[in-house]
Amino acid sequence: MELFSKHIGNGDRNLIIIHGLYGSSDNWLTVSKYLEDICNIYIIDQRNHGRSPHSSDMNYEVMADDLNQFMQHVNLQSAIIMGHSMGGKTAMRFALKYPDKVDKLLILDIAPKSYGGFSNYAKITNDHESIVKALLSVNPTDYKSRSEIDKYLKDKIPNTMVRSFLLKNIARNEDKSLYWKLNIKVISDNLHRIMDGFSDIEGQLVFPEAKDVYLIKGGNSPYVQEEDMQQVRRFFPSAQLTTIPDAGHWLHAEQTELFVKTVRYFIAN
Repeated sequence: MELFSKHIGNGDRNLIIIHGLYGSSDNWLTVSKYLEDICNIYIIDQRNHGRSPHSSDMNYEVMADDLNQFMQHVNLQSAIIMGHSMGGKTAMRFALKYPDKVDKLLILDIAPKSYGGFSNYAKITNDHESIVKALLSVNPTDYKSRSEIDKYLKDKIPNTMVRSFLLKNIARNEDKSLYWKLNIKVISDNLHRIMDGFSDIEGQLVFPEAKDVYLIKGGNSPYVQEEDMQQVRRFFPSAQLTTIPDAGHWLHAEQTELFVKTVRYFIAN
């Protein structure tokens, strides 16, 4: 699959940034501008997101292969790979499958564990089942504006920040009608795979210990706990954990300056 991407910067290091669930390359433009002096940056849209093609297949194996195909397409032999949330799991799967193509790995606020096995995982992460159900109930062509859809979703998705983030996926056709850029039906059908991501790995795949791996978590985020590092280091023995204080799951948006400073340090050293 040929992924849509944006290219920013002219630094001497290659950096690929992978967004999370419901996201797109647009979400990472601000961060990229702070890194463009030291990196040659590619921000991709993952399949079924943004302006990349839609597909009925959606799991981390095919998304890792998408990234490999993208690197071949832009003639990158290797790069620093940075992924947030779902994109972090894609990055990890890619690193395990194609370790020679990873210079450094930056994992943002996600662990290689299932987020769907909790009895009430809505309190651990966002309630993705409810979110997807709400989005499926919206036929954008029935509305004239995002604000009308926002009003409809307000009771179903009360969190204003989450709702605003999701509505960035509403776009207009040439005839001015609205549509979802997300392939919500396929995301819904594969949500259990997206929430999992690693239980299907057979054998003992281990990323080379000599290569740097950094897991950066938000201090207020429940997505990564101290005990998760044991599982992280099962796959990535050299992994180091760093916390961004006063930040939740969207650490790059909530503490941009400190996040960028941290990433610049890891890239340079």
